[in-house]
Amino acid sequence: MEGDVMTVLGSLGHVAATADLAALGVGPRETQALVRAGVLVRLRRGTFVEGPVWRAAAPWNRHEIRARAVLRTFGPGAAVALSLHSALVTQGLGVHGVDDRAHLCRTDGGRSFHDAVVVVHRRVPREFVVDLECGPAVQVALSVLQVAARFGVESGLVSADAALREGRATRAELDGALPVLGGGRGQLRAARTAELASALSESAGESRTRWLLLTLGLPLPEQQAQVVDRDGLFVARVDFLYRAEKVVVEFDGMLKYADPEALRQEKRREDRLRELGYEVVRLTWADLADPRVVERKLRAAFARSLARRG
Repeated sequence: MEGDVMTVLGSLGHVAATADLAALGVGPRETQALVRAGVLVRLRRGTFVEGPVWRAAAPWNRHEIRARAVLRTFGPGAAVALSLHSALVTQGLGVHGVDDRAHLCRTDGGRSFHDAVVVVHRRVPREFVVDLECGPAVQVALSVLQVAARFGVESGLVSADAALREGRATRAELDGALPVLGGGRGQLRAARTAELASALSESAGESRTRWLLLTLGLPLPEQQAQVVDRDGLFVARVDFLYRAEKVVVEFDGMLKYADPEALRQEKRREDRLRELGYEVVRLTWADLADPRVVERKLRAAFARSLARRG
């Protein structure tokens, strides 16, 4: 029995519903035994994941597994589709600042509901739904805006920037999806996300940095800006540049510095920028979690730059 179950789970992407187990002749008693043995993990009533796969999955990968498993329980032909960040992760897009519940939407006039594991939202028109291997999902552009409406502009920007950067959505698609959200505060957040979305953000850290700069009352800087020396020769491409103030802001994920040579090259690059009169502010993930730290760093850099130019 266990071998048959594992075979079926493998063919279904390591998830199964009660109906899938029943088709193998596995009843409630046998299912409970498989859960106790760790072969299956029950996420909610009728929703199962292959135990070893679930336990080995990183926390940030579990949402995609959970979303597929929940969708499976509704069965083929059900009038639901994955939505919000559940649709995004199953389509390979990054997310930030969202919850762990699987989010779906109706594609008919059926009722919305929620529990500890799943949220089913109101209807989305079928023209905004795409068919994936795991089942129907809301298209990327609308999913991004749904995330912004529910979880805020910062969360929306992380996914919107990634979608534009990777060619998974266009500005026209973002604008075209806005009316689906209806009115209210959520649509305002979504509209702000569509307005600010940028394909120039090369990481979630850069997307979050850009939003934080705005919340601190600063204007948006140039992104991926080139800095040249007095002879017009290329010196560096920087994440963010306040050109008139001669302040560079770099988001530093630290991963690239595992290579000592990369660290040396980065130091030479920064020394060259400082020689040309630029102040360089480096921000880390920890900094983004404390806006007061970021504001102090930036205000100090602007002050030093002004004093140097003065």
